Amino acid sequence: MLQSAGSGPRTPQEPVECADSARPFCNAMSNNRFVVRALAPLLAFALSACAGNSRPDTPVAETPQDGWARAADVSDPVTLDWVAEISNDAITALVREALDSNFDLKQQQLLLEDARQSVIVTGADRWPSLSASLGSNRRGTEVGSGGSDIVGTNFSLDANLAWELDIWGGLSDAARAASLEYDSDLASFEAARRDLVANTVSLAYEAIAARQLLDLFKQRLVSLESTYDIVNGNYQRGLTGALDVYLAQNSLEQQRETVAQQRQNALEATANLQLVLGRYPSGDMALPTSTPFVQTAVPAGLPSELLVRRQDIVAAWLGLLAADARVAVAQKNRFPRLTLTASGGQSSTSLGDIIDTDTTSWSVASSLTQPIFQAGRLRAAKLQAEARAQALEQQYLAQVHRAFADVENAISRAESLDQRYAALLKAESNARTAETLSLEQYQRGLVSFTTVLEAQRRAFDTGTSLVRVRTQLVQNRVTLYQALGGEFVLDE
Repeated sequence: MLQSAGSGPRTPQEPVECADSARPFCNAMSNNRFVVRALAPLLAFALSACAGNSRPDTPVAETPQDGWARAADVSDPVTLDWVAEISNDAITALVREALDSNFDLKQQQLLLEDARQSVIVTGADRWPSLSASLGSNRRGTEVGSGGSDIVGTNFSLDANLAWELDIWGGLSDAARAASLEYDSDLASFEAARRDLVANTVSLAYEAIAARQLLDLFKQRLVSLESTYDIVNGNYQRGLTGALDVYLAQNSLEQQRETVAQQRQNALEATANLQLVLGRYPSGDMALPTSTPFVQTAVPAGLPSELLVRRQDIVAAWLGLLAADARVAVAQKNRFPRLTLTASGGQSSTSLGDIIDTDTTSWSVASSLTQPIFQAGRLRAAKLQAEARAQALEQQYLAQVHRAFADVENAISRAESLDQRYAALLKAESNARTAETLSLEQYQRGLVSFTTVLEAQRRAFDTGTSLVRVRTQLVQNRVTLYQALGGEFVLDE
């Protein structure tokens, strides 16, 4: 299923070789010949137990050979400094603030440090452990009935050395698993960092769009107030009926409700941005007033590059390799363990003379421990590790295909949004002209007031749609860069 647990980490695009279960034992025999001579029968048993345990290569997700299905041109590489392409100094400053102050990112950074220390802890098991102890012992002996007691105090200074020989490579596999898990966490942290940048930019433009819509709603409110004044004036002069006044007043009140709702939407959109910045979500902050219009070609790059650019995919891959190493550890936990111990020290009846005393003791020992009966625990642990590795393999493959889908959908959505935006520009021009003409014709008695209201509504709807689509264009470009695993460059 996976590569050999004893090999170094591989990148997702590299071919994965079939695992050779006997390789750790061959390495053990070459590096520990004196141990092998003593344990030849156990080695034979271990090798026979592993026979037939080779696993097939890890399936590598197929990538499109001719580029993305929905991209017209993939010759351009993914832009690194994508933040600068679709932002300004104010947005870039917000990105910096988010990277410095976001609480979730700080939490992940601390968890990453925890994983780093775990690598050190696990790697230390491969090395001898040395400890020292200083002790005292006071004992007495009663001599006969009514005799005097003999009381003595003895001080000791001892050093103890213990070392489990890694004859099967199990300890090395455990250290490698911990290292791969840290690398996976590091890639996940980088993915979270990039996601935070993308989310900050997207939320910023969402808050800007909410304020732009609020301005449009207020402008429409002013327009409806002016229209009401005209209609009411005509009614007072007997030029129109009461129905037009009621219709104008109804539209005016509805728009006031809409303005109030949009004001709340703008407040919440700003508060959501403040949350990722680590600020108090008051809903009040300075923001740019414009949204950039992205007209550059989609820098989709090549599908084969996605496996190494997307940090979440890299994290999944490294997690898969770590799980494979855990399988090797679980397998080797069933083999004998050879431990060497040594101790030495000095003792004296006086603490001050303990260094200079001639009384020295030492010992050297070895122990070979073979698990015999564990009530199925070791076998279950191995099967558990294998099941987890297989599950992570499927997770990795699913993640790769989701990444392909994210890119394809973002590319397709960009083309659709471009077409919608071009159509809305023409529709808005026509709607504004129709709004002006309808009011002029109403004042001359050529059309009904409902025609005026309909023309105003159409003009307003196209204006708000333009704001939304323009914002969606920018946000989709952010999504595309995020799906492509695009890096970002922020000058220090």
